[in-house]
Amino acid sequence: MTGTAEPGGGPQEEPESHRAPAEPEGGEPACWLDRVCAVCGAIQDTVPFDRCARCGAVAEKD
Repeated sequence: MTGTAEPGGGPQEEPESHRAPAEPEGGEPACWLDRVCAVCGAIQDTVPFDRCARCGAVAEKD
C-alpha cells in the first residue's frame, strides 16, 4: 500500500493500557538530617524521634 500515510505522519501513541504508570509526585526529602542519630548515625523511621532505635541515645533537640 504505497501512498497511504497516516494523518500527522508521526509515530502513533501507545494505548493507555500499554503505558507505564505515572510516577507519583514528590519523592524523598532533600535532607534526612533530622532523621540521623548524632551518636551512631542510624537513620530513624520516624521524625521527630526521642531515642535512637539502634543505640538508644536521646535525640538532640534544636
